[in-house]
Amino acid sequence: MTEQKTLGPKLFTLPQAEAALPAVKEHLARFQDAYGRYEEVKREVSVLRLVSASGVDKANPDSATLQDKEREQQTLVREMQSIQVGLVEVGCVPKSIQDGLVDFFAIKDERLVFLCWRQGEERIRAWHTLEAGYAGRMPIETFVDPEAAGDRHD
Repeated sequence: MTEQKTLGPKLFTLPQAEAALPAVKEHLARFQDAYGRYEEVKREVSVLRLVSASGVDKANPDSATLQDKEREQQTLVREMQSIQVGLVEVGCVPKSIQDGLVDFFAIKDERLVFLCWRQGEERIRAWHTLEAGYAGRMPIETFVDPEAAGDRHD
């Protein structure tokens, strides 16, 4: 029997979103590492293309190095795309992978909202409405039941 997929976003409770953070952190670290390598290779490719455009013979080692670096660049692009898919499969909504900003869909007062987490934060500390975005972040204490908030130890 095949697993049925539900339509729409994955909804999280605050504990579920926080339980997903280790996987999110791992994906972000892998992406950021790959992105750093990509930027380095991209600079190398730019220089090698200039050399190649200056009429270098195809037998020149720089031509072969350029081809190798272009293949490496494409490999890194595929790796970053795969990591992005992994983040989405966790259920979060990547907002800025370079900045380590992700959201999790949740329900508050019968409305769809985002639990908002930024890399470096130990726990989810904020939430916002879908339309407010990052600038409209509110303290997580305004999201949770005051009695349940007492269970969170920061």
